[in-house]
Amino acid sequence: MPEYKDRGGLCMGCMNPLPEGRRECGICGYPANGNNEPMYLPVGTILSDRYVVGKLLDHVGDAAVYIGFDRVLKSLIIMREFFPDTLVERAPDGEIQVISGCENTFRDYYEKFRVHARALARMRELSSVVALYDIFDQNRTAYTISEYCEGNTLETRLKQVGGRMNWDEARPLFMPLLSSLISLHSAGVFHLGISPNNIIVGSDGKLHLQGFSIPEARRVSTDLRPHLIAGYSAPEQYNFGQDIGAWSDVYGLAATIFRTLTGNPPPEGSRRAKDSNDLFVPSEIAAEMPDYIAAALFNALQVKPDNRIRSIEHFRDQLSTAPAVSRLRENEDQDPQNTVEAEEEEPVPEKKNNRAKYAMLIVLAVFVFLLLLAGTTLLIMFPDLFRGGEETSSTPLPSLIESTTTSTTTTQTEEASYATPGLVGKSYYDVRESNLIGGMKVEVEYKVYSDRPIGEIIKQTPNAETPAAAGATIKVIISDGPKDKLVPDLSGWNSQQAEQLLKSLGFRVTISKVYSETYDIDIVESVQEAGKSLEEGSMVTLRVSETKLTTTTQPTEATNWWDNF
Repeated sequence: MPEYKDRGGLCMGCMNPLPEGRRECGICGYPANGNNEPMYLPVGTILSDRYVVGKLLDHVGDAAVYIGFDRVLKSLIIMREFFPDTLVERAPDGEIQVISGCENTFRDYYEKFRVHARALARMRELSSVVALYDIFDQNRTAYTISEYCEGNTLETRLKQVGGRMNWDEARPLFMPLLSSLISLHSAGVFHLGISPNNIIVGSDGKLHLQGFSIPEARRVSTDLRPHLIAGYSAPEQYNFGQDIGAWSDVYGLAATIFRTLTGNPPPEGSRRAKDSNDLFVPSEIAAEMPDYIAAALFNALQVKPDNRIRSIEHFRDQLSTAPAVSRLRENEDQDPQNTVEAEEEEPVPEKKNNRAKYAMLIVLAVFVFLLLLAGTTLLIMFPDLFRGGEETSSTPLPSLIESTTTSTTTTQTEEASYATPGLVGKSYYDVRESNLIGGMKVEVEYKVYSDRPIGEIIKQTPNAETPAAAGATIKVIISDGPKDKLVPDLSGWNSQQAEQLLKSLGFRVTISKVYSETYDIDIVESVQEAGKSLEEGSMVTLRVSETKLTTTTQPTEATNWWDNF
């Protein structure tokens, strides 16, 4: 198993340069001669002739997690080694040895680890998920490589800002994460360990979810050591025989939002009260928390899964239904005693005035009788006076029928109207797949450049809460992202994949063939405009190697600190 003989140039704790002669890293404090415990891979180990193993970061139920360095992309990575310590041991040569009698169980979990990793890799375009980009076998086990997300955990960020946030601050952080989780669940991928320590607040200010494991590592009653997170793992993850699924992620995410808004997580899942009546919020925090948010969190943190919100999509809807809940609250806040009194007092005047009404009706009847009698007398005495009356009298009839028909139609229309849902701020691509109230449909009127995420609805017609007929079309204006887009650095990519990516971003692409001592044939050596922000339709030049390398060579002169490795 190859190791760096001279690893003093890199800190194995953070992969930053370590000046010669230093005993420890000035950035992270990791010792220059530090190493992992014998049951784990030694620091400096090279995997797949590309990845440098660093310090062990964590050991969860199914994997050992290391910081690492990608020598091709020259970037930090997170490396996960399938290492279920209840089933395997480490041999002196670094390979995995399965404990006798555990072969079949190891093989089953090993395959689940790979299937889970492949599904996660297919979702690497999700902006709120740390991307997994390589899977390979070595040492008789499997490894995954993910990007290293620069930033702090959400837990660290909350401590930095005073322990908590209000909903107005938290909402723009969590809504994109909700959309990414909906996509993950649609692909059959569940996290089951969502918590502030598994969410990174990146340098871009957005949330990025990391720390995925196979489901068997996130519950009791399996052959793996369960990795459960107090306050965030759902109660069913502690219980034998209960199913886990999307509703378990609903719980974990709701617990994370609860921690963000209140400063404390809910009680540990295994100790929750059966009636869910143990979620306590300080009065000053409860006073500033919107009622509909409190209701959504309470529904999502129910102990019994059957009583809980069942999907992330439904949870997102409840976090976005302020107007409807406000009206409900107003109705609930009405004094029921006043309502009853009003209902009881209303008939009283009628009882008091019954005799007067009867007298009025008798007088009216006598008046009508006398009027009819007078009319009959005039008709007998002067028949010519009313000639043609039949034609005249029929004139207003159509008008009456028309009026009645119009009134009926209006009534039917009013009965069939619905309040237009509020779509502004939501993703058009999520909304168009959902079932809107009254069977309403969504249609894009046009797109505009903006600093909002691509597909976010900026304006809608009719406006939210406006009455609309069943099946009505809601026209929306959506964001097409910023006018200028950042050209990514695709060095080391296959030229065809790089070209497809650039075209998907709206750029035109030209390829320039170059001689390269570093990259093999058809591999991108550099992107001429990398790092620049260009308008859609701009030309971008891919410098692609035309050199067929028989062996991997390194530059003769070290121009960067990583070139020695």
